Amino acid sequence: MGPYPIIAVHNAEGVREVLNRTEFDGRPGIFLAQMRAPNDELLGIFFREGPFWKEQRRFVLRYLRDFGFGRRFMELELVIQEELNDMLDLIRNGPKFDHEKPYCKKDGGMRIFLPYFFSPFVANSLFHIVCNERMPRSEQANLWELIHYGLQFQRTADDYGKMLSIMPWIRYIFPNWSSYNKLKESNIFLFKYFEKIVDRHIKTYDESYQRNFLDKYIKEMRQAELEGNTEDTTFTHNQFIISLIDFTFPAFTAIGVQLSFLIQYFLLYPEIQKRIQNEIDNVVGAGRAPTLSDRQFMPYTEATLREIMRIETLVPSSIPHKALVDTELMGYKIPKDTLVVPSLYAYHNDKRVWGDPENFRPERFLDDQGDLCLKKDVSFPFGAGKRLCAGETFARNMLFLITATICQNFNCILGDGDVLPDLSTTLSGLVTSPMNYWVQLEERT
Repeated sequence: MGPYPIIAVHNAEGVREVLNRTEFDGRPGIFLAQMRAPNDELLGIFFREGPFWKEQRRFVLRYLRDFGFGRRFMELELVIQEELNDMLDLIRNGPKFDHEKPYCKKDGGMRIFLPYFFSPFVANSLFHIVCNERMPRSEQANLWELIHYGLQFQRTADDYGKMLSIMPWIRYIFPNWSSYNKLKESNIFLFKYFEKIVDRHIKTYDESYQRNFLDKYIKEMRQAELEGNTEDTTFTHNQFIISLIDFTFPAFTAIGVQLSFLIQYFLLYPEIQKRIQNEIDNVVGAGRAPTLSDRQFMPYTEATLREIMRIETLVPSSIPHKALVDTELMGYKIPKDTLVVPSLYAYHNDKRVWGDPENFRPERFLDDQGDLCLKKDVSFPFGAGKRLCAGETFARNMLFLITATICQNFNCILGDGDVLPDLSTTLSGLVTSPMNYWVQLEERT
């Protein structure tokens, strides 16, 4: 495809092998990745490889964990609960501020606009981890705009296969058709948004008191400056910004998209929503909010979340890998620098693995006693190996808490004039997403 030799792997065994072998941990330096930073510089973590990627990923994961990323953290759970309370207030009482009005309305009932609606509450929770900053609803206009441009990038971009990735010069001839203009618009907004956060923390940095993860990173940047190592260090201003985008991007886009798919399935299969609600009634009741401690006692809810991530694979072909050395894959010789595309969609729909992959059946993850059986979950919604999505724990926790909160309080139903979702009308980009739609929420009694 263009200048890139590509291997597409549509075989369950092959996909497992690509994801878990370090020989395939490389990333192609495609234009889509370069155009995210000023001067088309290849930065961040998603699209880097080698020592640069390893150092940056290790540092970010190590210190983000100190502030609750990737593990249970009571302070963070309290913050998430406050965000979910704001979400419930917005649904029940309608928008209070102009920036909320396009996404929630009281029009023949309580209605929310998907896939955008859930994302600001997820993003605000994540910003608490990263920089101890949460915006009150009155000041969230830019946050909702961040969601808009983040989703625009996800829906417009493609990490391989589209003309812009394999023939970047086409942007000069067809800037709209190639999606270049929309991608550029999204990238500029995202970069400036996070640049303001970074620069604000640099200006107020005090080496005697580390406030958050950002200060940890700033300390590394200052150390490189003091040692005169600014040419060789991986800790630079623009790298800082793109790394933040990489680690927060899935949270403020993909989680909301996955929940939007789930609600479509609730509309198509209301008995599944009812079964989750029965589980919530038995375990949590109506007198308190669901917590992560309830999760182990709600196997059907957890199985449903695992099933939606299998049947609606957000990144159907993963982010492309690259062979770092001459190697073999299932008997085939793979030359160094070959792009290797592991089809997660094909893997999640392989009948040899799943039996009836076309059916939405949460029970596939339960044992005969109705308990969650992790051995039955061989899905890879977050990838695997060294390239495993670092936000898996945070994403799974947020998916559970939002799903349980919505199902505890509301029924997802068709409003007047609404029709059942058509699952064949999804949009394909960097992630797969449903078409925009309104859903009505009916208060449970």
